[in-house]
Order: sequence, then structure tokens, then C-alpha cells
Amino acid sequence: MVAILVCGSLIWNVAAAGRWSPADAAPQAADAPREEQAPPPPPGNPGAQPPATPPAAPPPPVDTTLVSKVKGEGKIVALTLDDGPWPEWTDKALDVLARNDIKATFCMVGQQAKDHPALVRKVVAAGHALCNHSMTHDTNLKKRTPDAIRAQMQETLDYIHAASPGTPVHWFRAPGGNWSEEVQGTAASLDMRSLNWTVDTNDWQKPGVAKMLDTVHRQLGPRGIILCHDGGGERTQTLAMLEQLIPQLKADGYTFVLPQP
Repeated sequence: MVAILVCGSLIWNVAAAGRWSPADAAPQAADAPREEQAPPPPPGNPGAQPPATPPAAPPPPVDTTLVSKVKGEGKIVALTLDDGPWPEWTDKALDVLARNDIKATFCMVGQQAKDHPALVRKVVAAGHALCNHSMTHDTNLKKRTPDAIRAQMQETLDYIHAASPGTPVHWFRAPGGNWSEEVQGTAASLDMRSLNWTVDTNDWQKPGVAKMLDTVHRQLGPRGIILCHDGGGERTQTLAMLEQLIPQLKADGYTFVLPQP
């Protein structure tokens, strides 16, 4: 009887082991197809725009310091001519400069630029630099109100640019050399430095060619700035002085330059 029970148990287990169940038909988790996953998004906000280019830094403010010597080293000199443009005398001054192959800075009065725009263009075309010398050559400019000072400078710039659009005007010279902090600050606010001088020929007094030459040779040193005039009246002595002075200074080892702001 025991043998029969053992034998029956064995037969049942074998039969059960071969029996099919629905679970046998289900695929194993390891055999299931895998879904392709998208790569992870980049860090940060994927919808954010690239950063904008930062705005350029504002230009440094124009220096208000009075300039009485040109930048550079050694025996260099700058020639400046005031109160033009003036019919006849500006043309003759340009001829002297061209014959001697030098450049100068013309400090122009606004009223003269308004009246003689063709002369403004002629000076610019010859490669010379321009300087603002106020609208009416007001020697009491520093005593005027801030608005009046600015108007004298701005109106001059307007007439120069009307005659020669786009021409840079980096300099202002106060009539009579009558400077003040207000004058220099206003010029700087209009992007102009204040241009003074080292040697005044006093040519407007017509002291004679010999005396003017002596003044320059006594007072001039390296990097100096010479003041004379192409406007304000008859300038025969000035032109005669320049005809001699320029070759003399070149022979002494001087090089003529334009002031750099």
C-alpha cells in the first residue's frame, strides 16, 4: 500500500510539471522590447534666448585740461592760425603752407565760416585741422552765462559742418585766451579739448617781421604751439614772417605736426 502511494505521488508530480498554464505564454520582463528614450535636456531653461551682447562702454569724458604743448617727444611744433577763414589772407596762408609742405590748425570764427563756406572746404581739402574759435570772437566769453557760452560754440560747429559735413573739430580756443572752468568744461561737453599756445607772435599788432621772428626763436621749445592769424584784417606781415620762419625751424630740426587730442 505504501509503495502504491509513493508511486502515485511521483506520477502526479510528473504530470503537474508538464502541465501548461497562461502564465507560461506571457513574455518575461527581460524579453520585452525597450522604448528608445530621448536624450536628457541640456541644463538650464531650454527655451531661453542666448544672452545679448552687452552694450559698449561709454567713451571716456573729454579732458578739460588746457593744452599748451603737443603730444610727442623731441623737436616738434604746431602752427595755429586764428580768426579766419578770411578772403585773400586764408588763401595766401594756404599757399605758404603748401609751398613748405606743412599742415596747420585753423581756429575758425563761426561768423566767418558762415560767410565763407568755400574757404572752410578749401582748408579741409588741403589736409589741415580745424578748431572752434567761437561764433563772434567774444573776448568776454568766460563772463557769459553757461547757455550763452554753449551757444557760441555750438553755432560755430553748426556752420563749420554745414560747409564741410563730417569734418572733425577736436579743439576749441577761447578768444583772447580768456579761459575759465566753465568755458573748458563746455568745450569738453561738445567733444572739444581746449587749445592754448606756447608762443604768441602778436602779429595782430603788426610789430614787424624781425620782431615776430625774434619772439618765436626766444620763446619756442620742443612741443610748442605757435599762435598767429590768417583772419581779422590785413596779414602781410604774418605771411612774410611765415615764409621765413618755417624754413628756419625746419633747419633747426623742428618737425611741424597737428595737435592730437
